[in-house]
Amino acid sequence: MQRTKPLYWLLLPVLLFISAASFWATAHYGPIGKASSATADCANLRILIVAEEAQGKPRWQEYRSLVTQLGTLPENSAARAPLVEQIAGALIDVLGHDLTIYKEMNTYPSCVLMDKRKDLPTMITETESAINFLNGSKDI
Repeated sequence: MQRTKPLYWLLLPVLLFISAASFWATAHYGPIGKASSATADCANLRILIVAEEAQGKPRWQEYRSLVTQLGTLPENSAARAPLVEQIAGALIDVLGHDLTIYKEMNTYPSCVLMDKRKDLPTMITETESAINFLNGSKDI
């Protein structure tokens, strides 16, 4: 019977430990049985986007109908000013939902298409500026 080198006997417990640790890590953090955190984050982002769009859709439809009404009024009509205020109010609500979506997308940029990621800070800034302008708190 040939004798085994002592180095192999020293490596055996180390390799067994590494093997056991990899099985433990796979069971606790790996893809077996549960989705990765990035997948869960992206799924939650999709749910938020759908919910925010559903909440903002009635106000968007109201905004569109108000703009159509504004287009039918004569330019010197007294009803234009209150209608413009209603349009601004509806648009503030719609932009508020959009801003919520943009901020959440900025929190999880890995869920956003690569070419859209760089635009997120600009979209957030412009949406906030538009809301502030429509509120009358700041100029654009």
